[in-house]
Amino acid sequence: MGEFKVHRVRFFNYVPSAIRCVAYNNQSNRLAVSRTDGTVEIYNLSANYFQEKFFPGHESRATEALCWAEGQRLFSAGLNGEIIEYDLQALNIKYAMDAFGGPIWSMAASPSGSQLLVGCEDGSVKLFQITPDKIQFERNFDRQKSRILSLSWRPSGTHIAAGSIDYISVFDVKSGSTVHKMIVDRQYMGVSKRKCIVWGVAFLSDGTVISVDSAGKVQFWDSATGTLVKSHLIANADVQSIAVANQEDSFVVGTAEGTVFHFQLVPVTSNSGEKQWVRTKPFQHHTHDVRTVAHSPTSLISGGTDTHLVIRPLMEKVEVKNYDAALRKITFPHRRLISCSRKRQLLLFQFAHHLELWRLGSTVATGTVEAMCLLAVSADGNWLAASGTSAGVHVYNVKQLKLHCTVPAYNFPVTAMAVAPNTNNLVIAYSDQQVFEYSIPDKHYTDWSRTVQKHGFHHLWLQRDTPITHISFHPKRPMHILLHDAYMFCIIDKSLPLPNDKTLFYNPFPPTNESDVVQRRTAHAFKISKIYKPLLFMDLLDERTLVAVERPLDDIIAQLPPPIKKKKFGT
Repeated sequence: MGEFKVHRVRFFNYVPSAIRCVAYNNQSNRLAVSRTDGTVEIYNLSANYFQEKFFPGHESRATEALCWAEGQRLFSAGLNGEIIEYDLQALNIKYAMDAFGGPIWSMAASPSGSQLLVGCEDGSVKLFQITPDKIQFERNFDRQKSRILSLSWRPSGTHIAAGSIDYISVFDVKSGSTVHKMIVDRQYMGVSKRKCIVWGVAFLSDGTVISVDSAGKVQFWDSATGTLVKSHLIANADVQSIAVANQEDSFVVGTAEGTVFHFQLVPVTSNSGEKQWVRTKPFQHHTHDVRTVAHSPTSLISGGTDTHLVIRPLMEKVEVKNYDAALRKITFPHRRLISCSRKRQLLLFQFAHHLELWRLGSTVATGTVEAMCLLAVSADGNWLAASGTSAGVHVYNVKQLKLHCTVPAYNFPVTAMAVAPNTNNLVIAYSDQQVFEYSIPDKHYTDWSRTVQKHGFHHLWLQRDTPITHISFHPKRPMHILLHDAYMFCIIDKSLPLPNDKTLFYNPFPPTNESDVVQRRTAHAFKISKIYKPLLFMDLLDERTLVAVERPLDDIIAQLPPPIKKKKFGT
């Protein structure tokens, strides 16, 4: 790999916003995530959990609810009282509509996906019809005395449950009238609380309503009689979120203590047909409140104040025990936030609402951030490569202002790309960790790229769970490709052989003697360093100098509000 002088940068004061809502789409296997600054992110779980789309936030949009409807239509609602639909192709807001009920706290799409419910500050539950182009108000349900904090449809579409302060209402969808009002217990560990907030409800096919509340309880209700069936005290603080599996054989809840609990429907005895809900697994992957959870067919998903998106696979649901069965914790965006000017030795930092331009010892803040496509410009200024939401890559002739060629389609999204200065070869990294090299002048893949695809990458390279976010090149060594993700920096030397699965991929002791027998036996194209992490950016300033921008997680946690203090045994 050689020796470099490294500028180790840790003054990029980037703090991701807390996660407020997640919504899983079973049809497309995509996950929508909204943050407290109004940002909405779309993750493709089939493409190695890659963040393929991104909607910038705005200070006036505080998202409180997020849901999918009609297959691929995404809606959000928040404290400004508006319902927003997103255009997933153009990557902008399609329209915003005022619900005229004050701040919106909850939202749910009907099982058929043709209707939308919102719960408002004024106690109203409003029903909207989803039309091909927009949504249309249909009617109000019986108004309640306090804000509607949670909503859930019965899978048959005949009833809904609405969680409020101190009670749960069950509505008949056809008439809009209240069928039952179930009063929740304010008792918390023998002490009566002033009020009990029902943070989440889930309506099951058999008529059972599951609720989670600020008293730390998970409760089961019979919606036909309006009575409490069973109660579980699981936390010393609020239980803030709930999500149920499609098969209704398990559900997950998140607490303000940072714990996620998994409940499963299991037989009472080994030979019994009777089943009961049992708390089976607690998980502690968060340091702060778990504000939202989701349940996919193979994993439990959670997010909250600590900004981490955690995806924990259900081992009994995963067929092949490979890297897909590993815990995923996504903290940073899957896009580059930092740009570097080599000649001027400047760093440009991208924040949510401003840019910062840094030189050693000084800073200038300027401008605003706009949503941008993934672009790569050749060093001679003749070629521009652009990647859109469809994962296709188009190359344009800048001087003639016309399309030059299109890179053959690939099934996974592009995470990074760059044009080599000497050859005008376009190097493209995809979310499944594949790397291709495409000759722009010749309009086909290079011989090296064809060799790589025929040989295949090392299994440890493919098992990495963070995408490549930046690619660059050594000015004096045209056979070197420099790239990195959040946890490693790599130099690919195209002149060396590719490693096979029996080769020692991460070599901790690189030999210095060129005639060393060990070096001849173990040398391969990939030279990897894991010294710098989490690594948001790394690039060459000159042929012997690197700049590395890190963002330690401890620095982010230090700027978050303090978590709930839990008493530890023996203290």
